[in-house]
Amino acid sequence: MTRVLPEMHTLTALCRVRRVETDEARRDLGEALAQETALAARDETMRCELEAARQVSGEFDREAFSAWWGRMRIERTRLTDAMRTAEARTAAAQTMLANRRVAETAAKDALAREVTAHEVTVARREQGMLEDVARALTRAASGRARG
Repeated sequence: MTRVLPEMHTLTALCRVRRVETDEARRDLGEALAQETALAARDETMRCELEAARQVSGEFDREAFSAWWGRMRIERTRLTDAMRTAEARTAAAQTMLANRRVAETAAKDALAREVTAHEVTVARREQGMLEDVARALTRAASGRARG
């Protein structure tokens, strides 16, 4: 039976941690994209409302319209700022996810190298034992042939 080295336990734990970090980064990116999408939908709705308001003709209270128009412009400015913030958050989340993926891949590669090195060591040890047994059998056979 082969003995698992402490380094392999450590690397296995590191792989798990990196996977959890990557999953968390994916969730953060999903949330950032959802917020960005919601803000873009709100912006489109507001754009349509403003366009429809521009097309209104006939009798209406120009003073009330002017006040409403001013509030809408302020709200649209705030929305634009929120969209910029959301875009920056999305970009940061994409970068974080890319970094987490690299770290996860590096941990998996390190574990794979350690497993391979351990397997090579075990194979060499087993080969050495087989060669020892073969030499012992050869000696025993040549001892019987002489005797």
